[in-house]
Parts: sequence; structure tokens; C-alpha cells
Amino acid sequence: MVVLINGRLAQTGPVNEVFSRPANLDVAGILTVETIQPGRIIKTVDDLVTVAVANTLLSAVEPNLPSGTTNVHVCIRADDVILLKGGNAPSSPRNHLPAIVHSVNREGTLMRVELDCGFRLAALLTKQACEELAVKSGDRVLALVKAPHVHLIPRSVLVEEDIA
Repeated sequence: MVVLINGRLAQTGPVNEVFSRPANLDVAGILTVETIQPGRIIKTVDDLVTVAVANTLLSAVEPNLPSGTTNVHVCIRADDVILLKGGNAPSSPRNHLPAIVHSVNREGTLMRVELDCGFRLAALLTKQACEELAVKSGDRVLALVKAPHVHLIPRSVLVEEDIA
């Protein structure tokens, strides 16, 4: 896949890689990554990164993050978010985010569920899943996101020379 922005090459690679790991915010915007939030890296152990988004801690797998990166954009695609109602049973996703449903809206054949889990997070579910869970505004749910589905894009930090 090749992504061009204003006639310039922005990213190339296998389709799955480009969609799951956009190179920058412009590419993420074109590919409709639904959740993009500023974050701060707390620690990195091997390739598992702990990042703070507001007051919420997330785990991400990011093997190619430049050394010394502290400020990032946290990107999560809505179709990578799983919702549960009731209970916090053990599961393979590392990120268990207690959330409140802000809204539920039809989007084509799917339902977009907007969540507040300390930051805005979107989830896409089938109509049947929404009906089975009886998801409605104000409900408390648990949003699950696997660490490899949390993508981090380094944020540029202005230095004094750039400001002058």
C-alpha cells in the first residue's frame, strides 16, 4: 500500500501494517483511526510500553519506538476495542478500561459506541452485539484492547531554536 499526501509519499508497506501502524498523524487521519490521544511514556520493559493517557495507563507493544521518546500520540482503531458488561474476568488483552457509554449511533452496518474511560475511546460493534449487550448511553462497561493494537506515534517537541 502506498499513502500519498499532497502528492508526497507519506508511507508504504503491506496493507495490514499501514492500517495498524500509521507512520504519522496525517496517515492516521486518512486511514480513519478513531481514537488519537496525547500520551506520555511511563516505562518500557523489552518492547512493552506503559503510556499514560490523561490519568489512564495503557500497555502497548512498540518495538520501533525511537530511544528517548517520552511524548507520543496514542492511536487505537475502533474495531480493535472489545466491550464487556459486568465483571472483570481474566483475559488476554492487557488493557482493561472501565468506561461509561457516552453514545451509541448507527454507522452503516455497524454501531459506533463512544466511551469515556478517562479519555475518549470509540468502539465499533455489530448491531447484534449491541442488542445482546443492551448497550445504551450511561451504561458502565469494560473496554478491552490488546497491547499490540495500541499504536504509538512520537510527538515532535519544539526546541528553543524553533520557537525563536
